Amino acid sequence: MKLVGVYLSPFVRRVAVALNCYGIAFERVEASVVDGRATIAQYNGLVRVPSLILDDGTVLIDSHQILADLDRQAAQNKRLCPALPESQRPYGQMLALLTGALEKMVATFYETRRRPADKIWPDWAAQCADQAVGGIFAAEAGASNDVLKGGFLFEQHLTHADIVAVIAFETLSGALPDRVNATALPKLAALASSLGPTAAFSTTRP
Repeated sequence: MKLVGVYLSPFVRRVAVALNCYGIAFERVEASVVDGRATIAQYNGLVRVPSLILDDGTVLIDSHQILADLDRQAAQNKRLCPALPESQRPYGQMLALLTGALEKMVATFYETRRRPADKIWPDWAAQCADQAVGGIFAAEAGASNDVLKGGFLFEQHLTHADIVAVIAFETLSGALPDRVNATALPKLAALASSLGPTAAFSTTRP
């Protein structure tokens, strides 16, 4: 398999961590939408990352769809999603909050770092940052207290929610340390402290 994108993208990183957790070997095609669009376009006409090229040449796009496809292929005991029906709604909402927070953080980055200085819209950048913070704080409120004791968000095993929670905490605490930190978000910080040092995560840091 080949994973297209750079780990600066939290969504590329999300797929990479999941592949590590599944135990699936993959090659990297390091290309950014900033300066590697021609490379990305070879695999994905939408010219977005991530793309995952399967061994048979099939190209999967969008982190949600890539991970759903991988879960369908995985053995039941290796799937990174909850099994119980009562977990499905809170799990889905947790993913929505955390991926939404990351999307808004990426939007903040592009507004403040990629636009020409005279084209930056400060109010829009501030709104996106506020939405990112709001999303991760809502995720903290909905997180299980089990994570404070080294546990997981759902059903006592690793899921995609745990993966994206660690990535979201690391990303936002790096970008907005005065607002997103262990004091403000103790549960997500505990999860990041527990899982972040493991090879699945540490080998994917940008």
